[in-house]
Amino acid sequence: MKPAIKGDIWQQQRRSRYGAWDDPGVSMFAVIGQEPIENMLTMMTPLPLGTSDFDKEAYPMLHKTSDADNAVFRTVKFQVEQLALNRTLQMRPKEEQKRIDNEILRALVKERRSEMVAASRRIQLQRNVPELRDLQLEINVAKTALSVRKSMLSGQEQKCLNKKAELDEARAQQKQVELQLCKERLVAEQKSKAFREALMSQLAEATKNRLREQQETQARERRELLEFQKKYALELSQEAEKVALRRKELQESLKETSAQKQAALEIEARKNVTRPQRGILDSFGPTTAAFVAKDMKRRADEIQAREINSARLGAELNQIRRDRETNDELFIDLLEREYRAKDTKKVLENIAAQQAASYANREEVCLQRKAAKYFREQWAAIGNNIPRDSTSFGERQHSLNVGRNAMMQEKNMQCHREMVELAIANKHHRKADAESTRNITSALAQLQNAEDLAVKEERLRMLRSEPREVLNAIRPFALTASEHTLLNLETSKRI
Repeated sequence: MKPAIKGDIWQQQRRSRYGAWDDPGVSMFAVIGQEPIENMLTMMTPLPLGTSDFDKEAYPMLHKTSDADNAVFRTVKFQVEQLALNRTLQMRPKEEQKRIDNEILRALVKERRSEMVAASRRIQLQRNVPELRDLQLEINVAKTALSVRKSMLSGQEQKCLNKKAELDEARAQQKQVELQLCKERLVAEQKSKAFREALMSQLAEATKNRLREQQETQARERRELLEFQKKYALELSQEAEKVALRRKELQESLKETSAQKQAALEIEARKNVTRPQRGILDSFGPTTAAFVAKDMKRRADEIQAREINSARLGAELNQIRRDRETNDELFIDLLEREYRAKDTKKVLENIAAQQAASYANREEVCLQRKAAKYFREQWAAIGNNIPRDSTSFGERQHSLNVGRNAMMQEKNMQCHREMVELAIANKHHRKADAESTRNITSALAQLQNAEDLAVKEERLRMLRSEPREVLNAIRPFALTASEHTLLNLETSKRI
């Protein structure tokens, strides 16, 4: 047999023993040896008058208690425990001090353990929850932005101070320069005044001379222009005569060249009829170059015209092909619509045929039912008048069939009842499964709500642990409206 632990032994003793400290149904006036101190009852607080101030009989040891008896027992037992505790404290102060130290130590250890658990839970939340990671990232960004802003502000302040010193120094130098310039300006004004007067006199004289020279130059240029016009007209007339003479010479040379060409062609044709005629125009000098250029230009114009015609014909062919494709697509669409219409018509005809067949079957079934009903009525009427013999073969077969049918009906009913019970059981199982699913869903929702609450508290703790300037530097969209309200942040501030 396994040894029982101390708690089990105490529970067994409590079940087997009865006394003032074990059960409220036992009389409170026990023997003096059970009292922790002498005259203990004189130190207790008197109870209010009522049914609880009557003496309880010591026999029988157990009786049925009431709520009032239980309340009185708990009150008296608490007073007895307090008196015993005070007496123990007075008799053993060192042990009491040690006990207090142990309790304080246990409380500190418990508090430290709870703090460590809370810290580890916070660290785990910060590592696992994306919102807390994003918040920590935003806090780091805000700190970095603040440090950058401070460095920029300090640099700007230093630049402002340096710029102010430079401006002061520049102002002092500018004042000295302005004084020097004023002195120089006075001297320069005096010099410029004298120089202006001398210059005005020189300008007047120079203007007078320039006007005289301009008039003389204009008159000379006008004479030269008239002479040039006369000379140009004479040259134009001479050039026109030369051009006319040259044209006349060219025409005569062309006629001679044509005659010579024709004569040479005739001579060459007489000499060798099969010899190809080529290189004849090249031997008549530069006059034939114009004809060659005209021929080349004519050929280029013909080539360009052919290209234009080919482009126009290609565009027309493309248009024809597009029109043909459009017509083909239209024809295909028409064929598809016609096929769909025929298919729809065929489906409607099949549905109508099925409905007609179903109507015919229904009428046939109605006629069969009417005929069966008529024959049943006739057989019932005839069967009541037919004499029956229980010993006959037909009657025995009929009774066997009736019994067999009754047994089959009973089996069918039993099967139906079992199926109904099975359906009800399946319904209860489904209901239980749905209830368990709802419980699991609610538990998951509670866990999710608890996690959301922990995340929210951790966010507030992280935000409260940061200084005010860091909180104001965090971008507003990273915090919720409730956090803005609780922390009293400046939502419109930007870095």
